[in-house]
Amino acid sequence: MDPIAVFRTIWQHRIVAIPIVLLTALASIYVYQFAPRSYESSATYAMINPDIPSELDVVKNPQLGDLNPKNPYLRSSDPSLIVQVMLTKMNATSTADLLASQGLGDHYTVSRGVGGINGFLVDITGEGESPEKSIATTLALGKLLQQYLYDAQKVNGADDAYLFSSIVVATPDKATEQFSSRLRALIVVLLCGAVLMFGAVSVARSMAVSRERRKLLSTKPEGRANSRRGPTVDRFRDEQTGPSSPAVMGPHFDGGHSQDESKNPKAAREHRLAGVKR
Repeated sequence: MDPIAVFRTIWQHRIVAIPIVLLTALASIYVYQFAPRSYESSATYAMINPDIPSELDVVKNPQLGDLNPKNPYLRSSDPSLIVQVMLTKMNATSTADLLASQGLGDHYTVSRGVGGINGFLVDITGEGESPEKSIATTLALGKLLQQYLYDAQKVNGADDAYLFSSIVVATPDKATEQFSSRLRALIVVLLCGAVLMFGAVSVARSMAVSRERRKLLSTKPEGRANSRRGPTVDRFRDEQTGPSSPAVMGPHFDGGHSQDESKNPKAAREHRLAGVKR
């Protein structure tokens, strides 16, 4: 479709389009200025391997031999398995529900840090409607990480000396606003306004076309009636006043009986009635 034709159509129905444009502009300003905002804060935790007592340590301290070494994650061929287990546990729906029940944000991200698949760093990013709520969410996630890490390794009653531990590498000191959230809301408002405007203009254009069609249909029958009525009236007049009409031929019509009819009015009336019947 030609863009010029589109703008021309919108301008023709500006009575409908302008209020919608103004309403969309006001809604956009409100959304950008007063809509709920989103803040993010991040923290990084490092997984530390356990300091397993060596045979020499057991010889020097025989009490170390009585410790329970049955940590299932120490027997894995992949040393980073414990990190993957923690990521799965932290990203579970139950964790989000637990945060929501505490009045914290349920939107967050827990992923591997530097080092990729084999890395032992865990990045936590918490979101909130305010900087304080965002930082509180990130801190709560860090505590849950440490709790999940401890509980997962104690399944067989392993001693603490054989457990992985975590330390804080980066703390969530400051939360930053995410303008993308307001930008997404602004885009949604603008799209809704555009759809509403084009829909209203389409309806207005359809109504205008319907009105024009009704006007055309209301004027055509009258013109046709006039065009048909003219020849009919003329033919009727010719038939009544033409050469075959006694009124036009005058007193010499019908073989000279007019002179006799003027002498006998009663006979003239009967003669005319007989002509009508014929």
